[in-house]
Amino acid sequence: MIKLIIFDLDNTLFDTYGQLGKNILEQMIHRMKKAGLKKEHEEIMREKYPFLGFRILARELKLSAKLQEIGMSVYKDMDLSGIKPFDDIHVLDELEQKKALVTSGTEEVQIKKIKILGIQHYFQDMVVDKSVSYEGRVNIFSELMKKYKLKPSEVLVIGDLPQVELAAGKSIGMVAVQIIRRDNVLKGEADYRIKDFYELKSIVEELGRKP
Repeated sequence: MIKLIIFDLDNTLFDTYGQLGKNILEQMIHRMKKAGLKKEHEEIMREKYPFLGFRILARELKLSAKLQEIGMSVYKDMDLSGIKPFDDIHVLDELEQKKALVTSGTEEVQIKKIKILGIQHYFQDMVVDKSVSYEGRVNIFSELMKKYKLKPSEVLVIGDLPQVELAAGKSIGMVAVQIIRRDNVLKGEADYRIKDFYELKSIVEELGRKP
């Protein structure tokens, strides 16, 4: 039986790419090209940014400190005022399990997103993983299990990134659910793939019926 559900934030609870990412990417590329961004790196950013985000991409491309600084300044200065959660966010109220929100990024920005979205009341725990890494997620997930004295099989983690939250959850035996709200999402190893929280509710109920 599932006793704790761990949620990712970006592209899981709200459409980060649609509401923020497209515009941010264009601003980043515009400013970074002036500072020497290579054409091949621009092409990779346009291809992978929708499902990886800037900090993971910057590590993968080994961007210079100057280019990373430019990219992060655009990220930190973005206008968050119009963001809204997905329409099915209310389903979280129908899930009786404890809920934790674990998100990656700059703490100031991520906390601001949560407040503007108005979703704090859904969660008993909210943690910002500043490392934006698989290892960081494993440590946070392990601490949450210790806090609630749970086995890995009693925890479900849901998110969109296969190489971060889903891989971390799978590595320690949690149930991993990939939510795919858009077509351009990198598919990865998961126990289930869903398109909305109504499907998540059905999975949780199904797991509750298993002996």
